Amino acid sequence: MTVSRRTVLAGALVTTAATALPTTAAHAEDAPIDGTTLPSFGPACLTAAVVAMAVHDGRAYVISRGIVPPRLTEIDLTTRRVTRTVELPVGEGGWGITVAAGKVYVGLYPVTDVYCFDPITAELTRVGSLAGAGGFVWDLVTSPDGQVFAVSYPNGTIWQIDPATNALTRIGTPVAGAQYGRYVGAAGNFVYAGIYAPSQLVCYDRTDGSFRDLTPEAIRGQKFGPFAASDRIYAGTDGSLVSMALDGSDVRIVPLPAGETSIDALTVAPDGTAYATTRGSGTVWSCGPGDTSLTAIATPAPADEHRKLELLDANTLLGSTGSGVLWWLDLVTGEFELLDLIDAGFIPEADKPQSITLGDPHLYVGGHWVISEHAVATGTTRRIRVAGEAKTLTWLRGELYSALYPSTEVVRVNPRTTEVHSFGTIGHDQLRPWQAAYDAKSKLLAIASAPGTGKLTGALTLLDVRTGELDVHYGILPDQSVMTVSIVDGIAYLGGDVVGGGGITPIRTSAAIAAFDLCKRKLLWTVEPLAGERSIQSVAVRDGVLYGVLKRTSGGWFTYDLRTKTVVRGTNKLSGYGQLHTDRTGVYCETNFGGNLYQLGPGLTEAKLLVNKLGDGWYTVPQLTPVRGERHSVWGLADRDLVRLPLP
Repeated sequence: MTVSRRTVLAGALVTTAATALPTTAAHAEDAPIDGTTLPSFGPACLTAAVVAMAVHDGRAYVISRGIVPPRLTEIDLTTRRVTRTVELPVGEGGWGITVAAGKVYVGLYPVTDVYCFDPITAELTRVGSLAGAGGFVWDLVTSPDGQVFAVSYPNGTIWQIDPATNALTRIGTPVAGAQYGRYVGAAGNFVYAGIYAPSQLVCYDRTDGSFRDLTPEAIRGQKFGPFAASDRIYAGTDGSLVSMALDGSDVRIVPLPAGETSIDALTVAPDGTAYATTRGSGTVWSCGPGDTSLTAIATPAPADEHRKLELLDANTLLGSTGSGVLWWLDLVTGEFELLDLIDAGFIPEADKPQSITLGDPHLYVGGHWVISEHAVATGTTRRIRVAGEAKTLTWLRGELYSALYPSTEVVRVNPRTTEVHSFGTIGHDQLRPWQAAYDAKSKLLAIASAPGTGKLTGALTLLDVRTGELDVHYGILPDQSVMTVSIVDGIAYLGGDVVGGGGITPIRTSAAIAAFDLCKRKLLWTVEPLAGERSIQSVAVRDGVLYGVLKRTSGGWFTYDLRTKTVVRGTNKLSGYGQLHTDRTGVYCETNFGGNLYQLGPGLTEAKLLVNKLGDGWYTVPQLTPVRGERHSVWGLADRDLVRLPLP
């Protein structure tokens, strides 16, 4: 099916040519349906999200996020218009960007290539690769003498690029066993790196080639970065703004205001005044050289992630947000101007969805800082802005409930007014909500979540939709994330992941499943069903049998009879993993790594392949939701487009 689209801004409409719903096809027992032949209902969600920004010669350069191929977009800061777009050959985006010798250097993911773009000649040159497939070039910086330095994941390594020749040199891995080279800074003849898991502030002395740990003991264990420099080096941390002399002496630590969890972006004026945005409120703060606290200036983009701050002149601060907004802030008056990149000429593209749910009557898809509302019958789509990635979506009583990344804020969205109500944040070291399920008996929305990098313990959070109260059960599965929750008859069934947030050695060797009574708010039992299996991505219960899909080992699956406590492994592996879906017809799972739809039950020990060639369109894991009025089909994705998937 060919679709035409008219794209407008968030809160407005995207029109898709209306097409009659296809009739569900019956498929042969042994022949899966080719997913590439299914009619498309257009992109599940659209994005103008960006992951990095640099400024050069009156222009801002931003790298897209979640668009394939990724784009380097040039915006004229005077005219406020997109002036050029360059497609990058590989990856899905790029966190690293810097300017050196008049050229723009970008570091990509999940292909860890660095590219150099010459704005004068428009030539794009590949510099080299910093790690293997699946890695990140997390950050780039230009030193005072014009050299480029980079840090990478998963090898936790510092690199140097000479802009005169684009020669790439591996400096070294300063923290043994650490995977995350997350932030990099440069001042004087030193290079500074924020290395994660274990976390250290590391200094590389370019004179003698040595590494030193500059982590202040008072805040050891916190993650360091981003960096900025004047005659001192400044770094954001989990809970403070820290500065020190270039050699690591004269440490000054300024705590973040209450409610703020970390620093997203940081820059320093020549007089030593630091300007920062914080994760939480998105507020811009200042801190003078002798200040012991941060002073709020303005909040141009509330709750948004900030990618970069750049002083354009003594009184004007330019900011870039992850959702695709530039803002100009007058540091004297506190007045600001916002520019949505779509308004500036950035053409939105299909995003990788985070979540999906059927409302009444519309279909909703969570994306990056937006929830897309699809009126399937008319082909019209509307974008509703939220302050994060909608990792979960649940339709209750005419409204949407969602748990957002990275704030862990739990919100209710009124789709008629687009009003967003906050119930607060999960907190408790949590970072990534994974799944939510509602229990009509207790009126509780149960949310499974995982911690951040370097931590192991997840949580089960209960939202009472009548009172708005959040009840966080931290550590309900000891030493592991809570990846999944499924509710039957007032009992929440959970699945864990002993790897936790990653970047730390697990304590346990086997992931657990558990049952939790929602009315009594009491853990009933915990079992490790499969010895040595570390990660259970999804569980669901049907007719007294718990079905589980494994992440590690990818594609493994099992059943657990809740009455006899018998475990049966699936005799065949799925192509990957996804979120289980149950209905009156059976138990199903759409998987990543190629995109296949399987039936796992009831009564099967070998998964039945129903649809193949659906691609890898999901950002989280593949999910399914019902089609209104249809027993034998569900909504899913083919690549990044909505499709109706037939069930047997």
